Amino acid sequence: MPAPETPSTEENIPNMAAPEPVVDGGKPADMGETPVQDEISIYTKLCSKCSVQTETAGSFCPNCGASYAGANGGTTVSKRTWIVAASVMVLFIVGVVIGLGILQSNRDKEAEQAAAATSAAASAEASRSAAVAAAVASESAAAAKIQADKDAVKTELRKLLSTSLEESVLKDAQKREAEGRLTGPFSRSSCTPLGGGSIDDLTAKTGTFECIAVNKKDDDGTESGYVFSATVNWDTGEYQWRLGR
Repeated sequence: MPAPETPSTEENIPNMAAPEPVVDGGKPADMGETPVQDEISIYTKLCSKCSVQTETAGSFCPNCGASYAGANGGTTVSKRTWIVAASVMVLFIVGVVIGLGILQSNRDKEAEQAAAATSAAASAEASRSAAVAAAVASESAAAAKIQADKDAVKTELRKLLSTSLEESVLKDAQKREAEGRLTGPFSRSSCTPLGGGSIDDLTAKTGTFECIAVNKKDDDGTESGYVFSATVNWDTGEYQWRLGR
């Protein structure tokens, strides 16, 4: 009986060459109907340990290395999680609105306080201005009163000086009568200021007077006598006179 043929080593080694590229229709070129392995599906997975979402085909979390054991091909967010997230978002929005309202309220209060401070400052400035104006008016009134008192004193001094002039003229007329140069008797003398020499005109430095030494009184009440002319210096209080005009 002939011995069976032993297959060669080359015939027993499977062909490990790379498969031919897939062409249209999913059939490999020149390889009949042999199917190609399906592409590996990639899912979005949520790590139960670190809560990191990752698109991966692996069985372990690339962030912390924990296993995705028991995980299916996709990860979904539960309704409860959506409700909690929506509630947190609503609370956040409400908090922001309340915070903005408080901020606006604080700004309004600050504006009101600033306006009140400005008004108070303006009121204080107005009060200060009124006080200064009142003080100035009071000082002006006091100065006017002092000046009026000074003018009154000057007027009285001029009246006294005019009276002294009349007494001097009367004495001079009586002396002249005693010497036999004038006819008496002289009862009194009267001095009348001429133009520009008024006693009340305090701006005038000097004054001129016409004086009469009275020695006769008529039945109609008029008086007559000798005429004297006089000049008075109001600043120095000196005066001089002479007989005649």
